[in-house]
Amino acid sequence: MWHYVRDDETEPRVGYRGIDPRRFAEQLDLICRVATPVGWADLLAALTGDRALPDDAVILTFDDGLMDHHRTVLPALLERGLTAIFFVLARVPGDRLTLGHRLHVLTGSYAPTDVRAWIMDAMTPGERARYRALETDMAAEPDDADDEWKRPLQRELADAADPILSSMVERLIGPEAEIARALHLGPGEVEDMIAAGMTIGGHGRAHAWMDVPRIGTAASEVAASASYLGPLLPGPWPFAYPYGGVPTRPGSLLESAGFGAAFSTEAGRRQDRYRIGRRDGDWIAAIDDWLRGAAP
Repeated sequence: MWHYVRDDETEPRVGYRGIDPRRFAEQLDLICRVATPVGWADLLAALTGDRALPDDAVILTFDDGLMDHHRTVLPALLERGLTAIFFVLARVPGDRLTLGHRLHVLTGSYAPTDVRAWIMDAMTPGERARYRALETDMAAEPDDADDEWKRPLQRELADAADPILSSMVERLIGPEAEIARALHLGPGEVEDMIAAGMTIGGHGRAHAWMDVPRIGTAASEVAASASYLGPLLPGPWPFAYPYGGVPTRPGSLLESAGFGAAFSTEAGRRQDRYRIGRRDGDWIAAIDDWLRGAAP
């Protein structure tokens, strides 16, 4: 699983880990040497029992439908004769940024401590108190340090944080719709990728946590992806849960909407076809160590 594949000068700037294109190309070459890359059709056939996968099978996936994937990833895949799954947000032209991507572009230009302080200044006293309590709870869990301050905004406080972050982007970075258009794939780029043999999968519309008990969120996110994918390519399609947040009873929710499998973010875990774990290629050392460990 990868997200941003870009150098530090690529606009719009983002404050989220990614991988340099040269290092990404090295990873692809290593994957080709030590494993057997397979595509969505191969995986689906294995899940349905039609045929087995090679023991060293690996499938390449890319989240969020970023312009990096058309600009940088697609040529690198085609050069090596590879295919991949691209989990694209169900965006339409003119859409603004999602909450998570607002945080990315804000921290691409400003220190996270400043961004956090400005968000808190814009909150009501009640929201601020709840935010501090949630941060304290997050700090007690062994996880990415960035999550301590970002995850409460993306999950429990999303309704409060959304308008605050949108206003900050407009004021501090620029017109949000223009930034979103530069950051994310448009219809033309998606069509190019399908024509090149790539698989487009669902990733929701709002990039929302789907395991948070907000009424209708998971169902509406899945439905938005199904509506988006239907005119593009035949199902069943793959799905990836934003942030790895798996909803309650994911199989019944996704299968009825036309999805054949779904991916989380927990490496090495596979409970069933709708909870398939992935290794995070953004964490360069971790995936490089894993790949080199698989080398003969």
